[in-house]
Amino acid sequence: MQTKSLSAALLFSVFLGPVGLLYASFWGGVFMILLGFFFVSAHFLFLASAVWVGSSIWAVRAIEMLHRKG
Repeated sequence: MQTKSLSAALLFSVFLGPVGLLYASFWGGVFMILLGFFFVSAHFLFLASAVWVGSSIWAVRAIEMLHRKG
C-alpha cells in the first residue's frame, strides 16, 4: 500500500492553501475551499487567511491519521 507523504501534504497546503489540502483530504479540501470563498466574498480577509492556516494544520493531521491507520 502506498502512503501519502507528510512533507508533500504540508508543502501543498502551505503554498496552495485549501487546494493543497485536497491531496490529504478531498472532502476537507472541498469544505475549506467553499469556506474560503465565502469569507473572501464577505470581505472577511482575516478569516480567509485563517482558512489558509487551518488547511495546513488539517493536512498534517489527516496524513498523521492515515499513517496511524495503515
